[in-house]
Amino acid sequence: MHPSVCAPELEGSSDQACDLHHPEPIRWRYEQSARVRTTRQVASRPYEGRRLRISDTGNVSLTVGQLVDIPSLRTRVLAGDSGSGRPVLWAHTCELPDPWNWLGTGELLLTDGYNFPVDGPSQIEYITHLAHANLSGVALAEGLHAAPLTPEAAKAADDLAFPVLETAYAVPFVTVARTVAESNSEVASGRLVRILRVYDVLRRSSQASTHQNDLLDALGRECGADLHVLDVRQGRSLLAASTPLEEEIRTSLVRALESHTGPLPAFVRVPHASGSLLGLPVDTYGRALLLAIPAAETDVDLVVLQHVATIAGLEVDRRAAAALRRRENGARFFQRLLDSAVDVNTAAERLSALGLGDRPWRILCLGTECEIEPDDLQLRLGARQIPHLIARSGDNLIVLVAASSIGADVFGLADTSEARVGLSQPVQSIGRVGDAAREARWALETARSTDQTVVLYGEESPLFMPRTVAEGEAVVHAVLGPLVDYDQETDSQLLRSLEVYFESGRSWQAGAARLGIHKQTLVYRMRRVEDLTGTRLADMDDQTRLYLALKTLRLLRTG
Repeated sequence: MHPSVCAPELEGSSDQACDLHHPEPIRWRYEQSARVRTTRQVASRPYEGRRLRISDTGNVSLTVGQLVDIPSLRTRVLAGDSGSGRPVLWAHTCELPDPWNWLGTGELLLTDGYNFPVDGPSQIEYITHLAHANLSGVALAEGLHAAPLTPEAAKAADDLAFPVLETAYAVPFVTVARTVAESNSEVASGRLVRILRVYDVLRRSSQASTHQNDLLDALGRECGADLHVLDVRQGRSLLAASTPLEEEIRTSLVRALESHTGPLPAFVRVPHASGSLLGLPVDTYGRALLLAIPAAETDVDLVVLQHVATIAGLEVDRRAAAALRRRENGARFFQRLLDSAVDVNTAAERLSALGLGDRPWRILCLGTECEIEPDDLQLRLGARQIPHLIARSGDNLIVLVAASSIGADVFGLADTSEARVGLSQPVQSIGRVGDAAREARWALETARSTDQTVVLYGEESPLFMPRTVAEGEAVVHAVLGPLVDYDQETDSQLLRSLEVYFESGRSWQAGAARLGIHKQTLVYRMRRVEDLTGTRLADMDDQTRLYLALKTLRLLRTG
């Protein structure tokens, strides 16, 4: 506290360092402020009804009223005088249009007025946002860029008990900030102790012989809040917490995040019945958020919470790296399984170790329409505690899971109308995993051609395509068999040339350019295709048979 100011009485103390309850009546003075478009009554007696706030650490905090009464700061109240008991833990400048997303509980906003609105309704909205963010108040620089405070905005500040201050032009904001910092040195010491305890929680967790799932709970006890770390896109929990998150809060969080474009701000306010909850980004990519729900009628220290967010970010990154290693190792094993390149007994042991020992399994093939990446899919399955293997098949994803783990919603994918998913029949034998993958790929093509979200192999068939893999193999052998044999014997690439010919819209020039050959060479190859298959490319029926057979062959090979 400024040395020229007498220390006020603490709540619950019988000692009076100075006479705060002077017997004479309060003297009211009227002043016309250039900042306020009205004449307002302002109490002139210092400290009347103002007491220091005792923080939850037992330390004394400076209040708005005591800050105003420091003569050297030349700061006065324009509105919201009834909120003069609000503690001021920190003072900081901010000229962004949304300072409530960058400052929080117990912090005094200092502004030259660049971000202070001109009209009354906008000023009311501005003040309301600051009040809901639990700021101590806002101090406008006299004679600079702030518009005059309108009468309706002044009334809103009074109703919210939110102090709107004016600091004299000659007083630098750094003087105000330094005064607040010096006055709260004991609070800062208590905060440092809590920060050290928070990092001690991390130390104990990292030294544990096995990973502990109570990290968030231990951190929450140190900062007095229930903590949750969530994926910003879908609100899924990324770290375990003993207290489940209410679905209403989860929905509100996702809705609040949808309104943000670009990087997340320092703080995200989540509307709630008990007031706005606080969210902090926990990584530089803005993919995860730490949500703090105060455990009691106390304010969470934002500085401590930022350190907690750092620790949560480290844990999220550690788990993400471990999950990436598991997925990459699993994908390599899965690919060997699909290629029948692993011993059956070894594969059975590995599947059992991965939690996939129970048979039968199913293969899922997820099309690009699902718009889901492997790490997102892994998070979704991990949240449901479903053992799995994931690998890429061309542009699609293939997944192996226990057949019993697939519900009607297919892990939430069936709820998305744009998604396309193919499901294999149950498979009991490790040797048939590759066949099941082809079944799933076939079912995916059926889902695409029939415009369905999820299709089970064998229930329907793609339009104008064979119904099963066996039928597809028969079609390919009947139509393209001679080409396949000829290519294997001579490496003439007739199949590839035919495929490019169709993909190029039957243009000789475009097809030859894609293949890197002369146009006459492509013409010769297509004549050889006609001779071997007994077809004529000028005939539409023959073109259709060749095209569908090529598409079937592509399905069989990529599956």
